[in-house]
Amino acid sequence: MLGWEFPPFKSGGLGTYLYGFTKSLSKKGAKVTFVMPSAGVKINPGFVNIVQTSDKYSHLDEVIGLDFDFHPYVPSLSLSSANQEEDIESADSKSINAYGFDFFSKVKKYTLSAVRKMQSKPYDVIHCHDWMTFPAGIALKRIKKTPLVVTIHSTEFDRTGNLFPNQAICRIESKGLHKADRVITISNYMKKQLIERYNVPEKKISVVYNAIDKDEYVIVPSSIPLKEKIVLFLGRLTIQKGPDWFLYTANEVLKHRPDTRFVFVGDGDMLSSLINKSIELGISDKITFSGFQDDVKQFYSVADLFVMPSVAEPFGLTALEAMASNTPVIISKQSGVSEVISHCFKVDFWDTHEMTNKIVGILNSPPLSNELKKNAFTELQSFSWDSVADSCLQIYREVN
Repeated sequence: MLGWEFPPFKSGGLGTYLYGFTKSLSKKGAKVTFVMPSAGVKINPGFVNIVQTSDKYSHLDEVIGLDFDFHPYVPSLSLSSANQEEDIESADSKSINAYGFDFFSKVKKYTLSAVRKMQSKPYDVIHCHDWMTFPAGIALKRIKKTPLVVTIHSTEFDRTGNLFPNQAICRIESKGLHKADRVITISNYMKKQLIERYNVPEKKISVVYNAIDKDEYVIVPSSIPLKEKIVLFLGRLTIQKGPDWFLYTANEVLKHRPDTRFVFVGDGDMLSSLINKSIELGISDKITFSGFQDDVKQFYSVADLFVMPSVAEPFGLTALEAMASNTPVIISKQSGVSEVISHCFKVDFWDTHEMTNKIVGILNSPPLSNELKKNAFTELQSFSWDSVADSCLQIYREVN
């Protein structure tokens, strides 16, 4: 299995997903080797063999036995392209804002090292998660003659809010989806997108919804009386997650409930603009930016309400985490999780007026809040990693 993060080294929902998923696969007898970028320290969760790639750069022509049929960063080019280095730099520069200046070089190093480490190892199936691992998965499929399964948790269109998606990444995603023997995605919302945007055959795609380990979210009531109501946003501060819409909604809610505090948990490229906008709106004293947090459970437990205003959310694992923490939930209709949960409020991400009505309604009505909590916790019982593992094991059998 190839992935980009694994606890404790994770930046969001993908790491949480991979931990729960591989743990359940192991429990069912699967032997999983998980290949991830170097974390600098040994990771040994006990139920999966972690292989970390090397950070040392190796030029492509130094890797014996590899014959990439496309460049991992500019997939339309062959390795013999005379303008290859220039095109790589162009692709890098277009992705600085979204991924960081050296992200593409990190993916290159991961690809080369993963193939070098795994090309002589025995395994029955290759399972890749998201575009960063697709080049390595395609190369290993060709070298090992082994079936390739890919799970796509989010596309470049989602991550950019459908605005100016990086075309190099789109080509990598398309290549991986079409080279794979089977494609798994996490909602019908995503399945439709793969068919319409990437022309993936419908019969090739399986929808396997996310899950949650409910026992990890112990409900501990706060012993500190809070004078303010807490409304929580938790996620990357990027256009995809809609933090700006959350801020505009906060401005409206405070006109009705000035005793409310809006908490942003997460980091991202929109942080500075959000801070400036909160000052411009005159509500900065009611806004808390906590930054990225390794342990988010305490934030869920203290919140009176969780809001997920995503512009384009393939699933939305944070909604399940909030529900497991006994916190009422409002989610955008533009999310995969909206397909499978009922005991919450669903609002278009752009409808700040309706979002305000829902927030104020819940804060003003303890009986409504309690009813949402009770029914949501009951609803969560149908989400399990065992179910996710069973579905994927069946797909593994079908491709072998």
